[in-house]
Amino acid sequence: MNLRWRLTLFYGVVLSAILVIGGTALYFSLRSSLYGLLDEGLRGAVNQVAERFTPLGRRRDDGSRPSGGWRGGPGDLRPRLSGDTTLTLFDANGNLSDILEQPPVGAPLIDGISNIGGYRVLTARLPNGAWVQATRLESDALSALQRTQQLLTLGLPLLLLLGLGAGYWLADRALKPVDAVTKLAMSIAASGRSGQRVPQAIGDDEMARLTRTVNAMLERLEAMIDSERAFALAAAHELRTPLAILQGRVSLSLERERTPQHYREALATVSQSTDKLTALVEGLLTLARSHVPATLERLDLADIALEVYESHQDFLLERHQRINLELNSVFVLGDASGLRLALSNLIRNASRYGKDHGQIWLRSSHHAGQARLEVSDNGAGVSEVDLERLRKPFQRGAGLQGVAGSGLGLALVDAVARQHGGTLELSRASEGGLRAVIALPIAG
Repeated sequence: MNLRWRLTLFYGVVLSAILVIGGTALYFSLRSSLYGLLDEGLRGAVNQVAERFTPLGRRRDDGSRPSGGWRGGPGDLRPRLSGDTTLTLFDANGNLSDILEQPPVGAPLIDGISNIGGYRVLTARLPNGAWVQATRLESDALSALQRTQQLLTLGLPLLLLLGLGAGYWLADRALKPVDAVTKLAMSIAASGRSGQRVPQAIGDDEMARLTRTVNAMLERLEAMIDSERAFALAAAHELRTPLAILQGRVSLSLERERTPQHYREALATVSQSTDKLTALVEGLLTLARSHVPATLERLDLADIALEVYESHQDFLLERHQRINLELNSVFVLGDASGLRLALSNLIRNASRYGKDHGQIWLRSSHHAGQARLEVSDNGAGVSEVDLERLRKPFQRGAGLQGVAGSGLGLALVDAVARQHGGTLELSRASEGGLRAVIALPIAG
């Protein structure tokens, strides 16, 4: 059974319970109202008898007193009675009086209301001890109740059917966006094309938010797929060059006998190519691992910066470059090895693309609720149009294509920053070169 029918069945069960409870309550409420009106009429008749009956009447011929007497004649009371009400008077001993009508049914002289033979009978005692009974047929009330019962018996199933139809229609309408998402997912799985989108549902309800969320997810997945595809192509291109050098050098050396000097030169070329391949593969592995959540600990960025500075002193001395330190203690939650790798890449980039005998500035600070690690140089810098492109793997600035390196440095820094919930900011430094800032959330 699909979800539509399950929702409709559940709705039907709830609606059935509501209709049964409501119908039962209506029936008994109507019954109570009808019998209440009937009893009210009977009490009115009894009250009229009590008002017009005198406790002590005139003496009979034998000297005894009757049970009571009427103010006026008994016939004066008949126009005052409602409907087909019958009044019967009994003396204190329970003997039938000849003042009013013969009772249609025999009812015991007990105070209260009773149902006998289709009649509603109200029995009451008068102040002088006499009894009066007001009797009226129940047929009107029973007829109204019977009609109501027939109406409920026929109407409630019809209402239930209408409710089930409406419930199925509502469930079908509500689940149409889910069907669209399912069909789209099946289409993407079958074709492999992620450019399709779900029709946007109107409004701001749950289904509208579902379609917006699915479309946003598909857009991000498409961007990631395109990025990974471009990355794979670039990686293949970068790997092909050193592999071609290796293959060409080895093939050339194996064509014929060579001198030991030639073999040494060939092996040196092979060694350089394998070093480049190793560095490239390690960079790719590091970039792939950057998508895994890092193990975070409380770190001081000033300590991280000082460690990286000390490990790069020999590297910078070879190019006669100097680092200016401006370090302020600021704490973050981060992975120490990942942050060291990111900062090391920034320093090596600043060294490679900066000036010989130039300067590099390394700063740690906090600003606007963020911890910031900044590296800048006084080199030629990068044009504004190239800044965003440098975040992608294997991309270099214009005029820097021949500089040694894998082209993964800033891509790795950007991945590490995002792994820590931060960002990489690239801009032109006031000193003239590139300014790179890793902005991270400050540890609470």
